[in-house]
Order: sequence, then structure tokens, then C-alpha cells
Amino acid sequence: MIITTARKPSSKTRTFCKHLGRFTGWKYVTRGKASLQEFADKSFLLVGEYKGNPGSFSFFFKEKCVLSIRANVSLDKDIGTGIEPVIQGNNSLALDLGKVTGLRTGEGEKSNRIIMVDDNIEFTSDGEYYIKLKVLEVRGEGSHSV
Repeated sequence: MIITTARKPSSKTRTFCKHLGRFTGWKYVTRGKASLQEFADKSFLLVGEYKGNPGSFSFFFKEKCVLSIRANVSLDKDIGTGIEPVIQGNNSLALDLGKVTGLRTGEGEKSNRIIMVDDNIEFTSDGEYYIKLKVLEVRGEGSHSV
């Protein structure tokens, strides 16, 4: 999966995308003046902003936005690249995230990097928190209530 931003992102958003890319193993691509059509043949995550901070996360597959999450970033720490994370959680958002990202899901999956999905989305490695998203709204895929 590719991570990119809206045009002219703030430095906070660029830094967040780099951290997210290292945690997940996804490739961060600076968008520049490129249109979204240039990513049309790939699945990608478009990180949008709210007041200069990362605030929206839209997952695209074959030119169509299939899942959109509006959230506040409450923690953003850098981590090096590592093994692929596992998504854990017993709600439809966890299942939808697994479906659109291709990451493994389920409580039985083993990894020291975990993306825990409940009312929030928390990215941990060996029990230490690296990214925390406070989910405000979810649209697309299944039905969600947050």
C-alpha cells in the first residue's frame, strides 16, 4: 500500500506519514503536484489535514474511496522499519481495515507490532505505543458506530 497526502501538506502531516509508513511497512510517496489519477492502478491511503494536523485517512482501491476515517492524532512517535503489523479488534472497523489494507487480522495472529482497533486506533510494538488515533467518524465499507 502507498501513503500519500493532500497537496501542500504541513510538516506535521509529512512527518506523521513517514512514521506511519515505517510502522506498517507501507511506502510513503510525496505527492507534489501529482493528481490522484497517478495512483489509480494501486491501492493507497490519502492522509488529509485538519488545522495543519493529520485528520482524515481515506483508503482508495481502484480509484474509489472504500473507507474514510476522521481522527485526531494524540501520539506520534518514530519507529524503525520492522515486521508487518497485525490488526486486532472485535468490531467492523477492524475487519474493514484488514480488508482494505491487506494486513492480517485476528486475535490469534502473532506479531510484536499490533494495530489495536476499538473506539481508538493504537499502534504498538512490544507493548510500547507509537501512534494513537482518536476516531471521530468512519464512513464506507460496513456500518460503523463510534
